[in-house]
Amino acid sequence: MYSANRRRNIEREERMLLREKREQAAGKLLQKVPQLTSLNLEIRETRPNSAMNETQYIRRVVVEHAHALFEMPCSYSSCDNGGYDVTQEILRGLASRTPRFEGECACRGSCGGECCSRVLRYVATATYRSPEA
Repeated sequence: MYSANRRRNIEREERMLLREKREQAAGKLLQKVPQLTSLNLEIRETRPNSAMNETQYIRRVVVEHAHALFEMPCSYSSCDNGGYDVTQEILRGLASRTPRFEGECACRGSCGGECCSRVLRYVATATYRSPEA
């Protein structure tokens, strides 16, 4: 029988391995959007019906090394298997060479047997090389 700490470590390692597999399957961001030179994501995570932003940060993507995978974990400590996958939406915005676009995504996790009610909103700002360069 595993101790609770050992079980959590095993689960964390399994999540990390699955993440690595998803990153490898997604490929590199520059392969998908070769003209991309910079990408910043302003992230806000809130609860519904809450005027307060509970979590807010800027994710500066290192374009030269980034995978074409945009998954973010839910910040609520009681959320099981939560997180947000905005990969397709961001890749669509980048493929259209849009300098600024935004979107939102509901958490896919659960809290105490009910759906997590958190919502992630993002604003992406990107710069691109000219096609001739």
